Amino acid sequence: MPNAWPKRLHLSATALGLRLSLPLRVARSSLPALLDALSRGAIEPAPLDVIDEALARADAITLRLPFVPDTCLYRSLARFSLLRRAGHAARFVMGLSRPDAIEGHAWVELDGAPYGEELSPDLVVTYAYPKPKEPAA
Repeated sequence: MPNAWPKRLHLSATALGLRLSLPLRVARSSLPALLDALSRGAIEPAPLDVIDEALARADAITLRLPFVPDTCLYRSLARFSLLRRAGHAARFVMGLSRPDAIEGHAWVELDGAPYGEELSPDLVVTYAYPKPKEPAA
């Protein structure tokens, strides 16, 4: 079996590059245009656990950098991009809840379910990319 480290290292470097580039990309682009761009550019297919490992490594590094925002938006954008580019049908979603005050959250879905986190039942989806396909009439 070939050594998997080069593939894992490349994926981790890609995840880190995403996290480092996102603040400027978010500031310069509309969300739909950014998500479209983050969906392009295939990388070698990777299983979900390898993608999560790469993202965790990137997060561990960026947490030490004060100029890299660490919010659900940036984490979800990076997760969405890696999953899509590795061939997974990920969907980026944003929502609001309002039990006492309005709070927003961003997450990624796979197969219609939140991926890698549990969500508050109070969240109402306000934006999703890509939009669900309309059923054929």
